[in-house]
Amino acid sequence: MNSWRPYPLLRLLFPFLAGIIIERAVGPVLIAIVFPIAVMALLLVSIRIFSLKVSNYRLRWISGIMINGLLLLAGYEIAATHRSSFDPAYLGGHPEGLFIASVDEPPARNSTSLKAILKVRYRHEKGRWVRTCGHALGYLELQTNNSHLQYGDFILLHTGFTEITDNSNPHGFNYAVYLKEKGITHRGFAESYCWKHINIQPSGFFRRVAFQLRDRLLNVLRENQVEGKEFAVASALLLGYVDELDAGLRKDYAASGAMHILSVSGMHVGIIYIFLEFLLGFLNKSKPGRIVKAIILLIFIWFYALLTGLSPCVLRSAAMLSLPILGKSLNRSPDIFNIVAASVFFILAIDPSLVTDVGFQLSYLAVLGIVILYKPIYDLYVTSAWLHDKIWSLLAVSIAAQIATLPITLYTFHQFPNYFMLTNVFAVPLSSLIIYVGILVLVAGTIPVISLISAKVLIFLVWLLNTIIHYIEQLPFSTVKGIFISSPEMLLLYLIIASLFLFLMLRQMPFLWLFFAAAMVLNLSFIGFSVERLRSSRFLVFNANHAALYEFSCQNKALIFYNTISLRDRNAQPLNYEIFMADLNAHGIMYHRVYWSGIAHHHLNGLKEFIPVEHFGNFFQSGTHRIGILNKPIPKSFHGCIDVEFLILSFNPNVKVAEAVNVFHPQKIIIDATNSRFRTLQWLKEAAKLNISCHAVAISGAFEKEF
Repeated sequence: MNSWRPYPLLRLLFPFLAGIIIERAVGPVLIAIVFPIAVMALLLVSIRIFSLKVSNYRLRWISGIMINGLLLLAGYEIAATHRSSFDPAYLGGHPEGLFIASVDEPPARNSTSLKAILKVRYRHEKGRWVRTCGHALGYLELQTNNSHLQYGDFILLHTGFTEITDNSNPHGFNYAVYLKEKGITHRGFAESYCWKHINIQPSGFFRRVAFQLRDRLLNVLRENQVEGKEFAVASALLLGYVDELDAGLRKDYAASGAMHILSVSGMHVGIIYIFLEFLLGFLNKSKPGRIVKAIILLIFIWFYALLTGLSPCVLRSAAMLSLPILGKSLNRSPDIFNIVAASVFFILAIDPSLVTDVGFQLSYLAVLGIVILYKPIYDLYVTSAWLHDKIWSLLAVSIAAQIATLPITLYTFHQFPNYFMLTNVFAVPLSSLIIYVGILVLVAGTIPVISLISAKVLIFLVWLLNTIIHYIEQLPFSTVKGIFISSPEMLLLYLIIASLFLFLMLRQMPFLWLFFAAAMVLNLSFIGFSVERLRSSRFLVFNANHAALYEFSCQNKALIFYNTISLRDRNAQPLNYEIFMADLNAHGIMYHRVYWSGIAHHHLNGLKEFIPVEHFGNFFQSGTHRIGILNKPIPKSFHGCIDVEFLILSFNPNVKVAEAVNVFHPQKIIIDATNSRFRTLQWLKEAAKLNISCHAVAISGAFEKEF
């Protein structure tokens, strides 16, 4: 018997998924859009004719190839049509002028401006409005009488949208790629007199109502004196509102392995489902009652998904719950793998870009890990004690999900929470209790006694959760940080996990040989990296929060030089530390020294004994490579020349590019992060006119050179 026969949707998912991935990798081109449509039509006709004319069972693989090819092309086509940059009306073709745009997410507000994701709809051209498409980040200066924007509102604005470029540091968070994966490619700034709210029927009626209800429910929490960190965590747990989570809370939850608690996910949707299932249990007595119950459950679950912002995790949970609800109303019980596959089909057909979303990937990997690994892990320990069994069941779920998501977690977040099992023993039951009590607060928000008591209980439970999470994060060796693996190494880890699991389950030797082969290749990859590092010598200029930050590395040692406006200015140092430590960890550099380079004409002794770099004043020498720093005007009386390979412009020196080139003759000019945007753009224009190679780290990201 064919072991794939019970999972038809899972079999069909693979070619569809492959088509989307191929399009995301190679991008759409005209021939690749027109040609697949013709091929798809031809395949449909061929499959129909073949099924009618040929009845030979041995030739069934031909129709199978046709169906799989059709699904692959369908995935490619859907992904290509969702890529707005291929549209002739794309915003990038005409980025300046007068635009009409709608607010695509609830805007974030600070003291001076609004930050909103804008869906650009129309552009004014030659006296008429023409269609435009594309998403952009809009920074709108607050107006005195009209700055209250909501999701779906339309605005008229005059601006010049600029493409969001990658200005990240090596091995750091790439904000430009993150936005691009969400379809946001440009940003625009508009002063208060350059934009206004216009009276057009708002778009997205259901989402608008959901966000308005969410704002009202957030006010219910505030009115019941849920404040501070308790409000931040409660609003994230209940409503998916994460704007008030500060860096400290995020750090505690991430380091302890409880970050999934703060994002509305399958657990939260499941709790809502169980709550509603209990309330509507009386409808199970008849078939019409079960159908009515299914409709009510579907409406509530999808409205809750809207309410919490339709994150990938919530979409997955809502889609996966919908099928069993429908099946149960019809006395059917669909297989879990078909449910997973059907939900992936549904979600990616709506938004194929989610295939590269880390939240989407982690959500499905965790589900598959629990489905496949939970039972074998749970069976390892059998007990008749009720409490022990419940704790072990919870631990088995945590271990299964952690194993399934481990490689991609290491690849994406570069850390591992050592006490994740301890965290989940406390965090999962507490968070479930918080959700139930929170629902009571939201429902009974205007009933004086009930709302007061339930709010006090909610505040205590959230405080207890935060305290436990913070305590676990403070434990020694709570987190292993600085783990950097490549994408091939991530895939090898998955191959190792899968082959070992199959060997333990099926006891077949080929899987054991596959396990050893994958482990050997992974080990060789690590050895190759170490050998390559021993031959490497690099120079970096980081994009470091308005500070000068440079790195010289050789083998497994590095020198870090930094400079800020004042020796006492330490505001940027914590972030800068994370910036260069990410690079050191990624390259396996174990030893480093940090020096303040803000004292002119200061010679640092002992550097050459550490790594072959000399530093004197504003000059560095690494082997035959000389690097100069220009942080003040060139004296008019100076007529000599000092040859350097790289010239760094730092702290806004009043100098022209032509002057700097005449004195230093650099092969490349580097503009570090201490310079103003105005001077940076001015120098880039001057360098372009003179045909001089120039790199601005605040615009193009860190500069890296391997010697």
